[in-house]
Formats: sequence, structure tokens, C-alpha cells
Amino acid sequence: MIQIQESIFIRQPVERVFGYVTDPDNNAIWQSGILETAVTSRGAFGIGSTYSCVNRFLGIRFESAGEIIEYEPNRLCTYLFTSGSVSGKTQFSFLPQNRGTLLTTSGRLELKHLKLAGFLVNRKARQQVQNDLKKLKMIMENGTKPAVS
Repeated sequence: MIQIQESIFIRQPVERVFGYVTDPDNNAIWQSGILETAVTSRGAFGIGSTYSCVNRFLGIRFESAGEIIEYEPNRLCTYLFTSGSVSGKTQFSFLPQNRGTLLTTSGRLELKHLKLAGFLVNRKARQQVQNDLKKLKMIMENGTKPAVS
């Protein structure tokens, strides 16, 4: 089981950070483990929206699908993985702070193909999330997109 909670301060208004982070078209730009994401439901993105995702972690490519189970604009967004190689959920919470945003991501996930790798998987996942948050901060504060890793 992967358990992660990481935070970063971004010098941008919460509305801008929330809008960028919860736009599925941006996922592959700032999250290194995401190769592609597609919204599979109709209507505005929010509670009940469904999506599919192609990921890469520790060199393994896998697919998953999920649903948005919590969505409060400028406050939080929670993804529940409903099928595929990932189970569990992940959440982004947004807190206005000092003319910026404190973004916290937390998750409890299980990668079905990597159950036995335990500690290594947890450590690598934490490093990846920390690096992704640093990349997001750079994009949001400097308006630049780093080279694809």
C-alpha cells in the first residue's frame, strides 16, 4: 500500500492553482507518471465525472479508470480509482495562504502489479510526488513548461 501526503506552497491564487491542477488536460504536463488522461463522462468536470488514465511507474505501464467523488471548487478534489491496475484514492486540497496557495496531495493507493515491492514502491512514489509538485510550482510561478522527463 502506498501512502503519501506532500504539500507545497505556490505563489498563485487558489483559483488559478485549482483550475490548473483539476484540468485533466494538464495532468501529463506536470505529473511525470501520467502518460495520458481522458474524461469519459459528459458535462462539467466535478463530482461523478469519470476518467481513464495511462500511467508509468518504475518502468511499468498500466491503465486505470476512476471517478471524482469529492469536488469543491478552490478547496478539494478527490479521485477514486474504480478499475485497472490501481486501487484506492488520491486527493488534492487547496488552502489560500499568504497571497498564494498551499497545495496538499494525499493518497492511499495499491498497485496490483507491485504489491511485493513495499518499501521501495513507497519511497519511489514519494520522490515522484515531491518532484511533480516542484515541477507544478515552477510551471505555475514562472509560466514555463520544463522539458519532458
